[in-house]
Amino acid sequence: MTAEPLLDVRDLHVSFSPRTSMFRRHRPVRAVDGVSFALDRGETLGLVGESGCGKSTTARGITRLVEPSAGSVTLEGVDLLGLSGAQLRAARRRIQLVFQDPYSSLDPSMLVRDSVGEPLDVHYRLGRAEKYDRVAELFRRVGLPADYMLRYPHEFSGGQRQRLTIARAIACDPKILVCDEAVSALDVSTQNQIIGLLEELSEQSGLTYLFIAHDLSVVRHISDRVAVMYLGQIVEHGDAARVFGAPAHPYTEALLSAVPIPSPATQRGRERIVLTGDPPDPSHIPPGCRFHTRCPYVMDICRTVAPLPSPVVGSGEVACHLHTTGPQLDGVAVREVNA
Repeated sequence: MTAEPLLDVRDLHVSFSPRTSMFRRHRPVRAVDGVSFALDRGETLGLVGESGCGKSTTARGITRLVEPSAGSVTLEGVDLLGLSGAQLRAARRRIQLVFQDPYSSLDPSMLVRDSVGEPLDVHYRLGRAEKYDRVAELFRRVGLPADYMLRYPHEFSGGQRQRLTIARAIACDPKILVCDEAVSALDVSTQNQIIGLLEELSEQSGLTYLFIAHDLSVVRHISDRVAVMYLGQIVEHGDAARVFGAPAHPYTEALLSAVPIPSPATQRGRERIVLTGDPPDPSHIPPGCRFHTRCPYVMDICRTVAPLPSPVVGSGEVACHLHTTGPQLDGVAVREVNA
């Protein structure tokens, strides 16, 4: 019997309605358009894709920083979209966000002791001494000396500030951390330190991560599974080893071809897939497969019929007609589609 997932997201939709004018009515922007995935306890799911594909909006929809227009978000058997008021506030203890920019995530006018301890004020009734003891412990857990508590954010480096935001996120012992580009604003060596910290916290307390990023090399290092997002939908998902070793969707293949390889000889010999054009306007999504306007393997069916997810050998699913109507995506064979 399969255990129930910790987080189960089904058919999530988030739309934004632009301002209308007297002379023109704008269509709603379908930022997240039917996203579904599950997170098991203790695992890390990497959510990747180009800027503007809906990754961050998915994170905000799950945590209800923006209100989804449809779907369900079930955390430990409770649908978060059906909660309000005190119930929603209590549920948010179990799922917390770590944002991209540590510089804007902390109030510059507050001592970091008070910023990190703010969730304790919201969710618990602790005495002053008990609260600051808890904050000191949080500092130690993220690798910062407790005597740094009486400093202001401007006295810390970027990596230290991100440690502070992680300390604040884990203050209420959440089950899930949603890391929204949490290391993209940091240099490479600092990224490695933060990734190491996240892995250490997962080992210590069984934290589960939804790790959103555009840097595939980071995602490959930290993720158990990977979901690839394009124009508001997940087009492929599966075990990280399978997705990186044998990508099934042309978009995934193109993303991976842009990841640098440390070996200069191998890098020179590999084929780079360059996609033409930009993603379509999310308020004017094209018919059929929404990737067909940029796909190097496009077929006639792609322009009219949206592909349904189909199983991939190894693990996961892919939404691509090449795996149902056309040749399988296996290198040489797929290129015969447009030969």
